[in-house]
Amino acid sequence: MLAYSYPATVTQIAPADFLVRFNDVPEAITGGATPEEALANAPDALAAAVEGYLELGRALPEPSPLERGQIAVSLDPQLAARAILLREMSAQGLSKVALAARMERDEKVIRRIVSGKGASLDMTLAALRAVGIRPALAA
Repeated sequence: MLAYSYPATVTQIAPADFLVRFNDVPEAITGGATPEEALANAPDALAAAVEGYLELGRALPEPSPLERGQIAVSLDPQLAARAILLREMSAQGLSKVALAARMERDEKVIRRIVSGKGASLDMTLAALRAVGIRPALAA
């Protein structure tokens, strides 16, 4: 399974004002009074931008290689799993109804998985297996 860790750049824009940006996901911008605070806010900013991509049906950009001075910020595993599932469903031309049939579940379950509302990580991983993805965690 692909991991979604995006390179982030921290820039000081004024005294006690630091900005975090992601070149691959330009909609994800956050900041803080210190570099540490700005980086602590980065996963939430990245998640919000990625949720927007998923809601609009936009493909997520592939993370670029980490360059010197950048910090890798990873997506929450549940969100990354949903993104991978949606990408694979699109690649296979698989509807929510068809995935529900593969999983022998009601289509409402698939809607919950796809929306990220009320579906467990276990259910999302089961959906990934149903589309042929073998989920694995990497350190």
